[in-house]
Amino acid sequence: MIQQHDGTASSPATSSRNQRIDKFWLHAFYIFSGVLLTCALLSIYTENYLLMLIPAGILFLYLSINDFRIIYFLLLFLLPLSTEIALPGGFATDFPTEPLIAGLMLLFLGAVIAKPGIMDKEVLKNPIIFLLLLHYSWILIATLYSSEPLVSLKFSIAKTWYIITFVFVTGLIIKDVKSFRTAFWCILFPLLFTAVYSVVRHSRDGFSFESVNEQMIPFFRNHVNYACTLAQMIPFVLLAFTWYKKGTVQRRFLLLAMVILMVAIYFAYTRSAWLSLLGASCMYFVIRAKLTNWVLGAGLAAMIGFFVYMGYQNEYLNYEPDFEHTIYHPELGDHLLSTFEGEDVSSAERIYRWIAGVRMWLDKPVTGYGPGNFYGFYKSFTVNGFMTYVSENPEKSSVHNYFLLILTEQGVIGLLIFLILTLFILIKGQAIYHETINNEDKRYVMAVLLCLVIIYINTMLSDLIETDKIGSFFFICIALLVNQDIRNKRLKNQDAAGNLIWFILSRDGWWVKWLNC
Repeated sequence: MIQQHDGTASSPATSSRNQRIDKFWLHAFYIFSGVLLTCALLSIYTENYLLMLIPAGILFLYLSINDFRIIYFLLLFLLPLSTEIALPGGFATDFPTEPLIAGLMLLFLGAVIAKPGIMDKEVLKNPIIFLLLLHYSWILIATLYSSEPLVSLKFSIAKTWYIITFVFVTGLIIKDVKSFRTAFWCILFPLLFTAVYSVVRHSRDGFSFESVNEQMIPFFRNHVNYACTLAQMIPFVLLAFTWYKKGTVQRRFLLLAMVILMVAIYFAYTRSAWLSLLGASCMYFVIRAKLTNWVLGAGLAAMIGFFVYMGYQNEYLNYEPDFEHTIYHPELGDHLLSTFEGEDVSSAERIYRWIAGVRMWLDKPVTGYGPGNFYGFYKSFTVNGFMTYVSENPEKSSVHNYFLLILTEQGVIGLLIFLILTLFILIKGQAIYHETINNEDKRYVMAVLLCLVIIYINTMLSDLIETDKIGSFFFICIALLVNQDIRNKRLKNQDAAGNLIWFILSRDGWWVKWLNC
């Protein structure tokens, strides 16, 4: 027998097998080093540095097969740093995140096929997941009836890998607060970099409102996407404060991070981001007081009443803006004042597109024009009296209200499904919060819910769930809520079983009498 380092004995066969494994990895290291050196020399000689992607691809393939959690956390790290790249045919992609999202989907599906047991069956039984899959199913149905099938097909494919990666892969990897910490730090560091980068660039222009949209390029398309991405991180930074004691390096760093994020949000000059933080602050008390269903009901009733009033006998036509006065204001003070006076160009442009969206829905009320098709069809449904200076829409942006976007592209059934999903997530989330016993877990659930509230408030004025930086958070939060709900139920069942056993054993003290006999 051969003595191992820990003093235990191993057989010659085991020792020989270990030596073969060691030689295999040694040879693999030599081969990879050779490939790396060859690619480096060739890239220098030919000045084609894309050759360095070959060893990077080999390493990525190894990590993917060995443990795709590393790829998942790499994806989270790259989310704040991704940039939009135009593709042939009028399409675009977020690089490098979208290829990673698609790759992780394939890895996950392969892992489930190879080992079906890695998928928790309770996840598929959860009502939140059921409603999410119902929402996804209707997207596929609306795609079949699309007015521009190729655009809707691309949209549906992208939605597929977003849901699988950020809901199911997240659910597999981030089971609790402890595993969430790694994800938090993976996102926070690069996000702080983009915030500092943008603030420093903006400072060169004296933090002017007029140049705000240029400062966060290439990481964000515009200041709205940028500010909302920063805002949704605030609840998690506040959560992270509770993880560390006062005076620790981590807590001081988090304080600095909070200051940077708040300063960046302020100088992003995005009204919806400011409003979402205020709304989330109010929802904190609403959730604790178990009033979410009443608040959501009142908000939904007010929204329906507003649209009925505006639509009755074309009342909305009485609110046509003055084209000469509805302009872009280069100063923040004038911009805010014009918002209240109804002379702000961005607000007026939203109304211009909202009217077009409603008229599109009336044209195709059941299945809509198909996912991703608002821009291609909306201009023929606009009302000229609401036109503004920016109605040319060179950015090819959408309707600026996610619920109306769904109504336009997926019809009334699609909107109803998404509304039910939204209401259920927030009401069920409140229930999950109050069912959670551990204080650390309760704070964790609250942070997830407030992040969702911030996203939903922002989607009332934008279409941000279709972006990689905000859509990813939306689906991640759903996965975190579902996992916590499953954990709560299992802990409750364990407690119930334990109480039942104690009741049986201790009833009338029969087991004590039996022992005494």
